[in-house]
Amino acid sequence: MERFVDLALPATVSALDPGRILDANKLLHLHPHWFVDQSEQRDNTLFVTLRDYATDQEFSLGLHLDDSTAQDDPEDCEIFMRVTLFDFGIQELLFFTTEDKTRLRVRYTDEVPDDALEQDILLWTRAIQEYLRLYTATTPRTLFFRLLMNKVLLQMNPSQRKISIMLTKITVIEVLVILILVAGYAYFIK
Repeated sequence: MERFVDLALPATVSALDPGRILDANKLLHLHPHWFVDQSEQRDNTLFVTLRDYATDQEFSLGLHLDDSTAQDDPEDCEIFMRVTLFDFGIQELLFFTTEDKTRLRVRYTDEVPDDALEQDILLWTRAIQEYLRLYTATTPRTLFFRLLMNKVLLQMNPSQRKISIMLTKITVIEVLVILILVAGYAYFIK
């Protein structure tokens, strides 16, 4: 069964080089719950053993990036990226622009309808969406977050990410409290 997700991104993202932005390894690390235990590159396919952080379930899949066209592609659409999955329950993720070339959408094809698997794919596509959103503009903010994602966060596993984000939030709150105390002290002393 085919299902569609609108990424709510401008079609200008599709003009970027997808091979430069996303590779198979980055795609797997973008999922918020997947630990990559083992990986092996064979031909153009990355075979990995994964452990789901939320369910503690282990599974393996093969991931192949391809942007070639196939028989069942949406008509009048430009293919952005095709992700073929093996042994997962979802056969492929197809990233494409809409007919009017204004939006990016994802079509995913599943073998048997499964709500848990659909939720997993939606988590993954939303993470990919947020990552691609960093490439829609070149501002100091997006450049900082690109660097942070590529050099720090995508190198961590999900539990390390959650811990570091929690520590960052606590540190920001501590700094704000200290600044408020210093400003209050300086205001009331004068």
